[in-house]
Amino acid sequence: VEEERWRQILSSLVVCFFARDIYKPEIVSDALNTVGFDLDKEDLNRIGKKIYQEKLKFKLREGFSLEELKLPERIFETPTPKGKLDEDKIKKAINYFKNEIIK
Repeated sequence: VEEERWRQILSSLVVCFFARDIYKPEIVSDALNTVGFDLDKEDLNRIGKKIYQEKLKFKLREGFSLEELKLPERIFETPTPKGKLDEDKIKKAINYFKNEIIK
């Protein structure tokens, strides 16, 4: 979620995601401060969260449904270094996301 918040800030600033490791919050904050935006890391995090929430609310309002989200079966069949993904855990994670992030 933190990464997604930061991506919202970078996207709003039209920064290429391939360069996201270069644009740390401190650098972005300093750059914005030089042009009159007095924002620190916490401000950027709060703004990123708000942007992310608004985008998700828009998607839900326009018909996107987390309940109808269909993940490909192979996602649960392909082993990872920590074993196969558990479908119930994924559903719980989606519910957590819906209840804690979107609200």
